[in-house]
Amino acid sequence: MALTPEEDAFVIDAPAEWAQGRTLYGGMSAALAHETAIRSFDNLPPLRSAQLLFVGPAEGRLTFAATLLRQGRSATLVAVDAHGEKGQVLRASLVFGGARDSVVTFADLPMPEVPSADECEGLFGDASVRTPGFTGNFIMLNAGGGRPFSGDEGALQLWTKFRDAPGGNVTSALLAMADVPPPAAMTRFPQFAPISSMSWQIDIVHQPGSMDGWHLMRSCAEGAGEGYSPQEMQLWDEEGRCLAAGRQSIAIFI
Repeated sequence: MALTPEEDAFVIDAPAEWAQGRTLYGGMSAALAHETAIRSFDNLPPLRSAQLLFVGPAEGRLTFAATLLRQGRSATLVAVDAHGEKGQVLRASLVFGGARDSVVTFADLPMPEVPSADECEGLFGDASVRTPGFTGNFIMLNAGGGRPFSGDEGALQLWTKFRDAPGGNVTSALLAMADVPPPAAMTRFPQFAPISSMSWQIDIVHQPGSMDGWHLMRSCAEGAGEGYSPQEMQLWDEEGRCLAAGRQSIAIFI
């Protein structure tokens, strides 16, 4: 993604190959917010957490601008706002933190037992076919749970990887991948219907070494009512390390 510096911000024309309906795919919006932060301020420590509000459709020419909120001895807080031709489209709060010695170290998000990627079928049919929009940048395989639509499980599990090696910053690539599963509430849909991500929080549990290869993703709807559904999400690498955990609020139109 070519972010172009312009005065105190960065601009980009929302690429059609990363579209999700009439907006830029949320994972790519998050990746661009992260890129804006690390290009705006030198020597930021690794990203630890991000909170994103998807304010409006991110389409056309987009401007991303970063503001330094606080820089402490180990943690740095950055806000990134993105605007399109019709107003604000994204607000992101990013927490960067340097590693510290700690006596508390544990991992409590084990990878589910699922079939290997070689044993799984495409989530939306033939996985070798490049689909339009942002999904064409990924290969997605159904690893259990419900299947859109009418899976009646309330959860999705899938293996996914970039169709082409992402390159660039590995954390930006993680953010671009971490939003890829369809909302888990879609397993309860009787047929396709529009959805919209409203907010997303993602916490980095382990810093990724690479985003090449397969990653297992799980999203679980915690309920739905009055047109909204909250869900939890996790992302593991092939070695079983949980790289990220998150929560998302979805608007559903069915």
